[in-house]
Amino acid sequence: MFESLEMIGASASQKEKFSKAANNLLNHCFILKKKDDTRQDYIYIKDNKEEFSLVFDLLGYDIRIDEAIGLISIFNRNGTGRLQFTKFESIMFLILKLLYLEKRNDLSTDGDTVIIAVQDIRDKYNVLKIKNKQKLDKNLEQRTIALFKRFNLIRNLTSDISLGETRIEIFPSIMIAIPNEGITHLYESVKDRLAEYEEGDDDSKGDNIDEETE
Repeated sequence: MFESLEMIGASASQKEKFSKAANNLLNHCFILKKKDDTRQDYIYIKDNKEEFSLVFDLLGYDIRIDEAIGLISIFNRNGTGRLQFTKFESIMFLILKLLYLEKRNDLSTDGDTVIIAVQDIRDKYNVLKIKNKQKLDKNLEQRTIALFKRFNLIRNLTSDISLGETRIEIFPSIMIAIPNEGITHLYESVKDRLAEYEEGDDDSKGDNIDEETE
């Protein structure tokens, strides 16, 4: 295997491809086959899985490739590399998971493409009875959506996210944090976690989320 790595390192073009794909995976945690800007990295990592697995193993990461949904993710075995979400970001993260599950339960949903409107997020947030709930203003929305986009969890299909009708696609990477125990269990577990916030938890901190989201 080291020999194949040496071959990659000996080729300037292959070295550049390897470096680009590895850095994108480290920086964004998820590589999706369906995204135009990550598709080539997905194919390259999948085709060179052993070499990438070796390099990331030395860094303490496991690489997971789920070809059924076209997703590559990394998991830190040492429990480091965790992103601290604020309470607001945790709530928004859970709302997106809930919306994803609801859309996937809808028989009219086309395959694994889940598209919602910004207003759907606002509606979910507004009905939550959370103590000292932050006002959902445009700046807060923009920062949160930008954070989730950074980790390839979502993308907005139209540019102006201040508009309620702006469409957002939620990627299947949003579900990696939850064990594969069935849609019904996932739906109930997300609702239960949101309910914890509604019960008056005044802690300003949110969840510790691994940089592959949980």
